Amino acid sequence: MVKMKSSFLAHGKVILIGEHSVVYGYDALAMPITALHIKTTVEETDGPVYMNTAHYHGPLFDAPANYDGLKYVVKTMMDKASSTDNVKITYTGEIPMERGFGSSATVALGTVKAMDNYYKLNLSNSEIMDITNHAEMINHGKASGLDAATVSSDYLVFFNKEIGPQKLQAKLGATLLIMDTGELGNTKEAVTMVRHQLDESVEANKKIERLGKLADNFKAAWIKQDKKTAGKIFNDAEEILASFGLATDKIDQLKTIALANGALGFKFSGGGLGGIVIAICDNREIAQQIADKSKDLISNYWIEEV
Repeated sequence: MVKMKSSFLAHGKVILIGEHSVVYGYDALAMPITALHIKTTVEETDGPVYMNTAHYHGPLFDAPANYDGLKYVVKTMMDKASSTDNVKITYTGEIPMERGFGSSATVALGTVKAMDNYYKLNLSNSEIMDITNHAEMINHGKASGLDAATVSSDYLVFFNKEIGPQKLQAKLGATLLIMDTGELGNTKEAVTMVRHQLDESVEANKKIERLGKLADNFKAAWIKQDKKTAGKIFNDAEEILASFGLATDKIDQLKTIALANGALGFKFSGGGLGGIVIAICDNREIAQQIADKSKDLISNYWIEEV
């Protein structure tokens, strides 16, 4: 007898601007990174419900707390299918975890889609996104929905919590260098740090508001293909994000190298406290030069035309 099996390939994302402020209702801009993906495969097993990842192999519901979002997804999908049959879920791919590439949203979306196919539930897109976003809330404490929207999109996403995602097909006409610091970011810790400062300081609230305005200005510069202004906005956003204590010594070192070697702008992407950094460059040659000069500080890099 042939065992039932279903797979889904979901890609990662990079937030260009608006991290942290997007959680509080401001706009953000993010882009899918289709070169980075994770494949989720669901298949029959004798039991128990089993998960196979790069970091954990074992019964899903015995997994550590950082898998609670996935436990929610799997239980929800099994409940929707009224199924008590056991499944094995395997994740393969090359998105570095906890770096700002949206790995948790990618895995959550991939699991929902693969299980939707497996059980032939034919869930609507809004049902799929609701489950994915709830898993993100469990993972990060507070989630805007931006990651889930971008990992399910083939286009640049302009996002607002109230309005939802809007696709942006315009190009900036620049090159984006993405560098992995090799330091694990911690979105939950970073979001909590910012929230504490907002609770205690009027100035912190003004900074979040400025970040929100920078996202709108960045979108306008993008549409006009004004890469110099876009670069300056990156630098302004980085300064504000760093003022919340979210940058690291390595991020600061990479910023110095990038700006000294022709980058138009530089910032970290995602929650901060590690993870990835991004730089807008005039062309691929400049991006490559910055990556070469940063090689002792990074674990990997990618160059994307934007």
